[in-house]
Amino acid sequence: MHIYFYNKIFRSFLVCVSVIKMRMCNLIMEISSFLNIRATGRKILEVLAKSRGGLLVSEIIARSKKSERAVRAHLKLLLQLRLIRRKRVVTKKGKLAYRYLVARANELIESTQAEMVRQLHKLESYL
Repeated sequence: MHIYFYNKIFRSFLVCVSVIKMRMCNLIMEISSFLNIRATGRKILEVLAKSRGGLLVSEIIARSKKSERAVRAHLKLLLQLRLIRRKRVVTKKGKLAYRYLVARANELIESTQAEMVRQLHKLESYL
């Protein structure tokens, strides 16, 4: 009886997690469209949104199937837009590295609003 109950709870938890991930992916698509983020940047955001605890550059490259150069260039842009954040970590080999994480949904929206305001101010400077 207990196993059935826990199994049912676990299944409903998985459904909730998949719904949340789907909403996050939809949010990423909308934000990418607003900010003209290219396919590689969008793919990186999606990969990071699906990961738990963030990913190293090598893991992002493997999951997105994009070149290291493209991934690093887009990570730089996404960091500047504050759509992702990074944490310093030490690898198993003792090297310093960064683990990249997608920002929370509310942070994604706030960062998008800030970038849109910045772009509007830039346009207004031409008046």
